[in-house]
Amino acid sequence: MGLCVGLSLISLISLISLVSGCVPEKRGDSSEVNDGSDSGREAVSAPEFPTQGEVPSGLLVDGLVYDMTTRPTDQVYWTPPSAQARCAAKGIVQEIGPSRLSALGYRAGTPGAALNDIALTADEREIVVDQFSECVDLVQGIAAVFFGDGRISTRSATCMAKGLGDQDLLRPFVQAWAFGGATDPLAENGELATALLAQADVCISPTALNWPDVRLPGTDPLIDSDSPGGSGNSASPADRPDTAATAPPTTAPPTSTAP
Repeated sequence: MGLCVGLSLISLISLISLVSGCVPEKRGDSSEVNDGSDSGREAVSAPEFPTQGEVPSGLLVDGLVYDMTTRPTDQVYWTPPSAQARCAAKGIVQEIGPSRLSALGYRAGTPGAALNDIALTADEREIVVDQFSECVDLVQGIAAVFFGDGRISTRSATCMAKGLGDQDLLRPFVQAWAFGGATDPLAENGELATALLAQADVCISPTALNWPDVRLPGTDPLIDSDSPGGSGNSASPADRPDTAATAPPTTAPPTSTAP
């Protein structure tokens, strides 16, 4: 349950594309944006909860840490570093309470029983947001979300996240995660959308984007370019340019027979 939040790709594309061009540039190493994977790629199992009764607080903390930091090895979405996740998990368990989390049926590593699946009240979800925001480096996390699989540079992604953080506009991303929804840039009178546009103008150069293979709904490509998508050192192997030389197919000329 990493921060795979849905500032919907279409919304982000639309906002950034208004102020940016589409020519490739060097994007930087993906490791420049910390993806939080200090524990996220270890082969670990979810802690086993008792089938009846109240789950001990320590086990709930371990479960929340597992959910926050564990992701499949073939996926590259951001997860918080384990120390930050444990800080947030302790605060969540302490503030909401083991009995309440147990009664709501929270279970680590269980689809449908995750923290953003159970029936927390709006106030309890705000507690989750508060604890996560207090413990986790949101600038680093949202920068990693913006960086994604190498569609923009690490410098641009960090600049975007830091600018939003300076305006206290990173909370909507955590709210989306805590409520199991999407980040709507047009909510609250479009404050986030306005800030995204302003930050894109500052942080993303006219040569920053190279998304020839991104598609909007329908059949038209977002950008028509012959350049390969992504960056050579992207965290996603599938997004790296194919550097293998491909020779054009040759067809032997037809043979003719004399009459």
